[in-house]
Amino acid sequence: MEKTELLGKLTVEPFKTQSDFLADKIKQMITRKEFEDGFVFPNENEFCQLLGVSRGTLRDAYKKLATQGFIERTKQGTYVKCRETIARQGNYSASLELASTPEMLEFISVFEPEAVYLAAQKISESDLEKLEELLVACEDSADDHDALNTANYNFHQFIRMQSQNNLVISALTAYYDIFNWNVIDTIYLRLKEDANEFRDNALVQHRELLAALKAHDADLARAIAHDHLQADLKLYAEIN
Repeated sequence: MEKTELLGKLTVEPFKTQSDFLADKIKQMITRKEFEDGFVFPNENEFCQLLGVSRGTLRDAYKKLATQGFIERTKQGTYVKCRETIARQGNYSASLELASTPEMLEFISVFEPEAVYLAAQKISESDLEKLEELLVACEDSADDHDALNTANYNFHQFIRMQSQNNLVISALTAYYDIFNWNVIDTIYLRLKEDANEFRDNALVQHRELLAALKAHDADLARAIAHDHLQADLKLYAEIN
């Protein structure tokens, strides 16, 4: 792809501020490898003319990207940092967006069961009642994949919230959408009607997890959460 054509994909749309749109678009093109490591942007005057934006807009977009760790600004010019460097040294959001699928799966395997462990120790009786309602919503949605996916998301999100640890909640919430899309949706898409056994086993494990949480048995809750997650990852590996 010609450099001018590549840069032309950054045409600003009106639904965001120009600088926010530009920063988001450049970031997407970096994460998708459209801008390669070390890609050098044109000088400001040339780039602003190409994009039809002011220097203030461009500089504001650059500032956002530099803060997140995606680009480096020097006297010699502005360039895309090495993806490995961004993943290791950028902010958490940048690391998340550039993580490989194996890294993501390792991450959730480590932290999700620990969030459940904390939740089992801290969850209140009123929140246990709410969690049972969310589980019933999962069971009632068993025959509707989209509705079940939403209900399942709400069930696990609510458990994470009961960990009452903002760092754990933030880290896992930022990841869970990607996990849902990469793993759970992929399983249902690939298996289609054959996903019923996977679905039924998951709902049984949900019931077991709720029982462990009601008993405030943190070790058992963590073990169930670990097994539940590993069943997802094992099936995902088998169909890919």
